[in-house]
Amino acid sequence: MSSDYYLPTDHGYAVVQDMEDGTKKVMVCDSVVGGEAQNVYAIHFKCTSLRVGPGVRMEHVSGGSHTRQVVEVFSEQRGVVDLRAPARGTAPLLEADARRR
Repeated sequence: MSSDYYLPTDHGYAVVQDMEDGTKKVMVCDSVVGGEAQNVYAIHFKCTSLRVGPGVRMEHVSGGSHTRQVVEVFSEQRGVVDLRAPARGTAPLLEADARRR
């Protein structure tokens, strides 16, 4: 099944940290300040594969990266986390907050 059919588990900014064991930790939060996640409300541990969809802008920092906009975050199988650009209007509160930055 295509990832287009999976509903996101979360909407927000995604902060990706590279872990010592070679996996990634993907945190979903309501903002990113200086590369640090603020108000984290979901975490995906032991990510072995991160799939970044078209239109998702990433900013790379020491030890990881983070999205530059609100994204949809979901996992259709163990260890695999997908980030995709949301359809407009799916997260109006977060989008309004992002426009103010």
